[in-house]
Amino acid sequence: MPRPTRKAAILDAAVDLFANKGYHATTVRDIAGGSGMLSGSLYAHIESKEDLLFEIVASAAEQFTAAVAPIVGGPGAAADKLRRAMAAHVRVVAADLSAATVFLHEWRALSPERQAAAAALRDRYEALLGDIITQGVVSGEFRPVDQKFARLLVLSAVNWLYMWYRPGGELAPEAVAERLAVLILQGLESP
Repeated sequence: MPRPTRKAAILDAAVDLFANKGYHATTVRDIAGGSGMLSGSLYAHIESKEDLLFEIVASAAEQFTAAVAPIVGGPGAAADKLRRAMAAHVRVVAADLSAATVFLHEWRALSPERQAAAAALRDRYEALLGDIITQGVVSGEFRPVDQKFARLLVLSAVNWLYMWYRPGGELAPEAVAERLAVLILQGLESP
């Protein structure tokens, strides 16, 4: 198995620390120690602690987008697309709860410029879920609903997973996603 690069080790340590301690409570010394380096050596690999946070947030946003975009543009009924999109989202969260925690919670610690960039990435992703809901309403598969509210409901359900889901627990990610999708689709589908 190839050894992780120094940068990968730094990012792994930062993700775990930011998720468990919070961005503001994590020091550069903590990150250096977590990646097996001295504090001064860390700056040979990074510019700033905020750069690490932004890289983690941007990477997570790209993972969510990459998982869901093909579903939105692909074939299928809106209900099936929403079910598959929710399952894809849950798989991303379950695959790395720490990165999901940082993406969903710690992005607020970014500078205003980087918050705006992170918000743009988030908005691009959220628009994908909105597109599925719009497809369902336009086709008549979903009842006429406040589409923004429906999108926020879906996101709230799948995003909150980072707080309570634990790998190896009673339900696999797919089972969690299916239970959430059934409840949400019951409210969206036309009678």
